[in-house]
Amino acid sequence: MDFYSNPHNLIPRENNYVLNNKLLSIHSEDRDINKWPESNHFEIELPQTVTNVQSIQLVKIHLPGNQYTFSNNQQNTKLSFYLIPNKYNNISLQLALEANNNVPFNITIREGYYSPAEMANELENLMNQEVTRFLIEDASLNNSIVYDKFKVHYDRVGMKLFFGNTHDNFSFPFDKQIHYDVSCSKFAINNDEVWNRYTNWGLGSYLGFNKSAYKGIEITKPYYFNYANTMWLSPDTLDISDNSIAKAYYIESSFTVNIFGDTCIYMDMDKYNTIDELVPFSKETSNLYNNDYGGKVNSAFAKIPIMSNNNNYYLASNNDFLSNISSYNPIINNIKKLKFKFRYHDGRLVEFKESNFNFTLCFSELREEIKSNYNVRIPGGYN
Repeated sequence: MDFYSNPHNLIPRENNYVLNNKLLSIHSEDRDINKWPESNHFEIELPQTVTNVQSIQLVKIHLPGNQYTFSNNQQNTKLSFYLIPNKYNNISLQLALEANNNVPFNITIREGYYSPAEMANELENLMNQEVTRFLIEDASLNNSIVYDKFKVHYDRVGMKLFFGNTHDNFSFPFDKQIHYDVSCSKFAINNDEVWNRYTNWGLGSYLGFNKSAYKGIEITKPYYFNYANTMWLSPDTLDISDNSIAKAYYIESSFTVNIFGDTCIYMDMDKYNTIDELVPFSKETSNLYNNDYGGKVNSAFAKIPIMSNNNNYYLASNNDFLSNISSYNPIINNIKKLKFKFRYHDGRLVEFKESNFNFTLCFSELREEIKSNYNVRIPGGYN
């Protein structure tokens, strides 16, 4: 027998572990506001270090329901249009509009969240107001002129927007990029990337239009929406010049409106992400060269569905809707700090508008189990 050999092998030690769940409640106001002025991106230090972490789960979250679909930072609030005037009895009015034939009118909708009908009213009023403003500033005209020829209607059946004018033709240059001043924005990706998307490239995309130039279709009879039993657009016979035929013009959006915004929010947790994502807006995935297919590994920690966004105070999600548990092998020895980011799939940070929110994380820790024998005497009163 070898002198150094041991015929009696030691029995390997088997440790028993118990899984302990530790909950952590986090509020957006827990952050250091001087370091993290915006609540969509911040870091916190844990009250105590969690150790031997086998998994982390987002078990509940309450987010403010005031995320704007339209904002300057998201570069979807501006619209340009050209007016192509017909003949007017008022020659000065006609000459003023004709002089501006090749100059676009520009409007900016109010930031916020719209229903389709509210969007139609906003656009109609702003377009008329912009032409009125131009006419009032013209020194050759009576400054009491009010332009009210534009009509915008949301077709509830077709779910499209109809733009009309009772007298003048008009066009939308959706093939031209509109620039936004977002150089200091903390929320949006740069303007060129937004414009180069094939969807959500600007306000026109949300309204159902392509990146193309649109010109009004001429009609000489009223336009009806039969399901509503109402006449929407009729040629204006009051301002036409002698021997002219009254005409109206309209433009119908190519697609249904898409103004309700994103349906989910991604929560990133630095160092602990486990969800993979694809890179959006690919157009050349079949090319041998300059292939723009892409994916992101471990890019998010949780995907949070937006259950409702009808101007409610809060959106609430819980375990019935969250798919967000992250397991780690090997286990994480200790966690002292956590850094969060709340964004949309395309990288835009969520605008919470200074509203507070909160969420709860569950850490599953592996604790070594120490077997103990307890002799318990139960007093008579407990029987």
